[in-house]
Amino acid sequence: MAVTANRKVVWNILAAVHRGRRLDRSFEDHTKGLEKRERAWCRRVSYGIQRFRGRLDYLLDLHTSRCLSDVDPAVLDVLRIGLYEMFYMDGIPQYAAVSQAVELAKKVDHSSTGFVNAVLRSVARKGVGQENFPDGETDPLAFLSTWGSHPDWLIERWLSRWSVEEVRSLVNANNEVPPIFLNCLGRDLIEAVSDLDRRGIKAKGIKGTSCVMLRTSNRLEEAMKVLPCIVQDPAAALVTAFMNVQDHECVVDLCAAPGGKAIALAAKGHPVLAADRSFSRLGLLKRSLDRLAESTSVDPLLRIQIAQGDVHKPLIAETRAMLIDVPCTGTGTLRRNPDIRWKITEKKLHQMSERQTEILDDVAGVVSVGGTLVYSTCSLELEENKNQIERFLLRYPHFQMDPGKGVDSKFLDSQGHLYLLPHRFGFDGSFAARMRRVS
Repeated sequence: MAVTANRKVVWNILAAVHRGRRLDRSFEDHTKGLEKRERAWCRRVSYGIQRFRGRLDYLLDLHTSRCLSDVDPAVLDVLRIGLYEMFYMDGIPQYAAVSQAVELAKKVDHSSTGFVNAVLRSVARKGVGQENFPDGETDPLAFLSTWGSHPDWLIERWLSRWSVEEVRSLVNANNEVPPIFLNCLGRDLIEAVSDLDRRGIKAKGIKGTSCVMLRTSNRLEEAMKVLPCIVQDPAAALVTAFMNVQDHECVVDLCAAPGGKAIALAAKGHPVLAADRSFSRLGLLKRSLDRLAESTSVDPLLRIQIAQGDVHKPLIAETRAMLIDVPCTGTGTLRRNPDIRWKITEKKLHQMSERQTEILDDVAGVVSVGGTLVYSTCSLELEENKNQIERFLLRYPHFQMDPGKGVDSKFLDSQGHLYLLPHRFGFDGSFAARMRRVS
């Protein structure tokens, strides 16, 4: 494939994201059939542009005579591709990146070639160093939203809760390329790391979790054949451990897709009813189960029953153990899903919070007396987490907090919630509350 063709693939990925498609799904849609090296190149550029879009756009805005919002989105993505390559792709000379961007502009909008050439050459002369951005000491909000590449409103919220140093650490963590973690199902971490090492795959066990972090790149598929495992961040794996279901109690997961938590629970020996309203996303769970079924060491996974259903209309009348991993803004996963930061808004945050409240109201009556309800999100926002639970306990006083002893106390806040921040632990952010119905 010609080099320019790779850039057209990236442009197509970004265009789909602009139309509302998720980055991960757009990437999969547009890179089918590509060779491994080409696919890796397209991933690095498309994800990198979304990760540093705020930084790129700030620079581009300095070198255009018109407001950046007035630039055709199709042409703007050409500029972003060219600028990202110029400064963040080693081995590509600036003149070559500019030339390739101009060639891409000819395919996208021939009339824009002069504009693209002039803007990129102007940025190249000025440079992209931190000195071109607002000062981090005197104007941390502007610095963290431009150089830090996060929306103003989100940085402003975080600065109202945490110190500038804390927010800077969080922003830096969000802008890193996340490692690949595997949740080892029913395997001791030391043995898992040793098994991988014998195959030449380096990994590190994550203390206090059931996960390993791969250190050898491009060996994921092989690693998944060595171990009974699923790709899962420790933040998600810790939710199922935090649930701390006793004996072989059946667990109902009504927001199950794509199914990682349901699989982890089943691997611990619990029968699981995994339900979700999305039939296509339940297909991801089915494919994971089919892969795992090839290993005799994961027989407990046969305990999963998959059903399509709406969480607002629970499929069952009663259960003693329920997991509600609710839809959320996902602000704890910005390094893994960098496009999310540009899609969420304060309005969407409040809408999501209202939806979560409705879900809790709809499932509260299904939990039997003595039963456990675990509510979880991959968000950092109080409206979706702590405040949501406080409101729930006021509405339903027959529920009480019951943190249990499923995870190390270092992962808990002062109220016994599972509370993980990316910059503190090195994996995704998440929240979970464990509540017991007492009457």
